[in-house]
Formats: sequence, structure tokens, C-alpha cells
Amino acid sequence: MTAGEYKSLLFEIDKEYMEDPWVWFMCELQTQDEASQAMLGWPDKDYLHDLIWVLNHEQAVFIPKSRRMMVSWTMAAWAVYKARYWPHHAIFIQSETEEKAAFITDKRCAYLENNLREPLLRRKYKPIRTHQGLIGRITYEATDSYVWAIPQGDDVIRSFTFSILIMDESEFQPEGPKALVSALPTLEKGAQLIVASTSNGPQGILADVCNDIGFVKFV
Repeated sequence: MTAGEYKSLLFEIDKEYMEDPWVWFMCELQTQDEASQAMLGWPDKDYLHDLIWVLNHEQAVFIPKSRRMMVSWTMAAWAVYKARYWPHHAIFIQSETEEKAAFITDKRCAYLENNLREPLLRRKYKPIRTHQGLIGRITYEATDSYVWAIPQGDDVIRSFTFSILIMDESEFQPEGPKALVSALPTLEKGAQLIVASTSNGPQGILADVCNDIGFVKFV
């Protein structure tokens, strides 16, 4: 196979990835186990397949989670998938502090893009670092879409129109309710909202949702 034929084949594969995120997750993504530092392929778990299907079909997604279920990795990978394949997307990852949010954009989002199994499929992006030195924002050259780490609260949400807002560890964001209220008008216009957290007791955005539907084990 010539170099040109190989690049043409990769182009067709990349089109398939755009149409089916699960194929991209399984074939290209590599994660890292923080305990051992080992690089691992994406786990073929039914619940992760179902979660990605939900992210691909639902506008508002609320995820009560426990640790080591790969939910944070999945949300980071979803942000990367949307930013690299879909033009002009503003994707915000919000956590208690900018540093905690930037841990996801740096150690999850950038890591995933930089370590795709096929190097020729890795896409160029412009990184912007925080004062702590972490990559807090990545902007893809091909799509002009970006993933931006922001702290809790409603300031950034009021100032920018998001395509996707990911609230990570929402139950540990005292200003989470304010952010949610600010996000609702954009959600009503078609943006996507993803809220995920481990439990922090009987109160919080996610705890309230779980309580409303009778899901009590989370708290």
C-alpha cells in the first residue's frame, strides 16, 4: 500500500469514527491508570457503551457515579470527540476550581488526543495554559472548536454561549445551583448539559435529581 493509499484509507476510517463514537473510543483511545501509570486501551464495558449512546442522543444527562468507573474519562473523551469532529463548538468543563477543571483538560482531554493509537489521526490543537501550568483550554485548528476548563459559578456561563457544559463533581461545587440556573436558557436553545458527581451527602444538584426520581442509593 502506498503512502497516498494509506492516507486515503485513514480518511475513510476517520469518517466512520465521526459517525459512530463508540468505534472511535474502542479503536483509537488510550487511557492511563494513575496507580500504575500503565497505558490502557478503552475498556469494552456495556455500561460505557450505553453511556456513550446516551451522550450521543440526549440533551441533558445526569450521572451519579462511583470512582474508577471511567465516567470522568468518558466525559473528557466526549468533549474531545465533539471538538475534533464538529465545527464551532464551545465546550466547557466546570469543576470546583479552575485547577481541578484543568486537570481534566490537561490529563484527560489533551492526553487522549496526544495518544491516539494511529498517530496520523491525531489533530492539531492550540493549548492555553493556566497559571498553574496545566492546559486549561485546547482549540482545534480544523474545527475551531474548543474545550475550556472553568471554575464553579455562573460568570463564564453568563458571558459565553456554550454548546456543551460538563459539570464534573457537581456536588462539590457550592455555586453549582447558580451555574445550573444560568445554563438553563442555553440548554433550552439546544445546547447539551452533562452533570456528573460522586455523592457528597443528601444535598446537591445531582442529589436533588436522584431524590426526585426515587434513586436513593446515590446519597
